[in-house]
Amino acid sequence: MIFFRAFQHLLPRGRAWVVVVEKRLRQFFEGLSGVGSEAKQFVDDVWADLYPKTTRDLAGWEKQYGLPSVGLTEQQRRDRLAAAWKAQGGQDPRYIEDTLQANGFDVYVHEWWQPGTEPAVGVQGQATPRNPLLYVREEFTGVRLLVECGEEFAACGEEFAEAGNALQPSGFPLVNKITQTVPAYLPRCGEDLAACGEDLAACGNFDVFSTEGVNYIVSRDPKFWPYFLYIGGETFGEIAGVDPKRQSEFEALCLKICPTQQWLGILVEYS
Repeated sequence: MIFFRAFQHLLPRGRAWVVVVEKRLRQFFEGLSGVGSEAKQFVDDVWADLYPKTTRDLAGWEKQYGLPSVGLTEQQRRDRLAAAWKAQGGQDPRYIEDTLQANGFDVYVHEWWQPGTEPAVGVQGQATPRNPLLYVREEFTGVRLLVECGEEFAACGEEFAEAGNALQPSGFPLVNKITQTVPAYLPRCGEDLAACGEDLAACGNFDVFSTEGVNYIVSRDPKFWPYFLYIGGETFGEIAGVDPKRQSEFEALCLKICPTQQWLGILVEYS
């Protein structure tokens, strides 16, 4: 009807041009209005592409924002895209937490200090920092050592000796995603390259490389502990669950939106 009314306003004044219901003239312009409605629908569709809930090219926008396809439903993908569009930047824990949750990660952000230790108003001082070594592994090697025979905690009757308990905390430090190339294969006795006189038979030589993330050691010096931000379960110390297919996406988002001067204590399990 929008284009039909536009045609009405363009017609000359006079009884001959009045488009009443029974006139052929009205039928003509009503038919002609169909062409305009198609143009309107095209423009409406283009406008709808501006919004994550209605865009027709969801995959294209995900590529633009670097959002990988990890088996999410279409609605989950649209919600994740909406969160990426709304992210305007911020440094406070609430903003970081809201952004992570809006992207579909059921995690919570916790500050570096122990609640209740904050100095009173007007009193100079510092809250007591949480000890990151109690919650995150001193070095992230990707391996979580379990209780083994002979360990102090493995004595019969010890609570910690239960199956699945570990010698190291479940969390790990996340600083960046820098990778390094390391030797992965050394010549061994009996190998062709270990024959006497071969160049690669020299001590310490290798012929295969692998790529791994750079490890960072959590300092034992308390003066560095206030530079941690913890991401985990709703209650501090609880381990949150993250879909292993979204591990890279989750860690990249954490590093993107968190303050660069802080190390992240990631209290999650990818399961």
